Amino acid sequence: MVDHDSLGPVPEPIATLGEVLLALGGRLTRLQTEILAGLGQPLTIRQYRILSRVDAGNTSLTSLSKLARRNLSTMSQSVDKLVQQGLLTRKTSESSRRTMQLALTVEGAAALDAGNRALAKFTSELTTRMPQELQDQILPALQQLFTDVQGDLDDR
Repeated sequence: MVDHDSLGPVPEPIATLGEVLLALGGRLTRLQTEILAGLGQPLTIRQYRILSRVDAGNTSLTSLSKLARRNLSTMSQSVDKLVQQGLLTRKTSESSRRTMQLALTVEGAAALDAGNRALAKFTSELTTRMPQELQDQILPALQQLFTDVQGDLDDR
């Protein structure tokens, strides 16, 4: 028999969808932050997203800023740090001398791959006890919430 008093207070169940979403978002962010920080090449979530977006073809500072909804100077500082770490290169665009193009280095690609693998493992572990049928039901609702949140950000 477990002595519940020695385990500390039992948290109250979360009552509303909004409370669940807020709590879940915070916990997922915290866990992902810890996972990425523990890699051989530690990354922040912002650095991971920048590497992912550059890998996906968003190679200008302007496009990265728009995707992240950050101002150019903030994004430039983040990119500068990745360049200094040897994870990104910055060169003048062939189409416009005023535009800089970003690219992953070999080290940047390896860091991104390690991050992708670690986060995929985390997702797999997180959902392992959830039946596939339930995952298939939840996914469209979460995608709709994400789309709605993105739309709210666009309107600001």
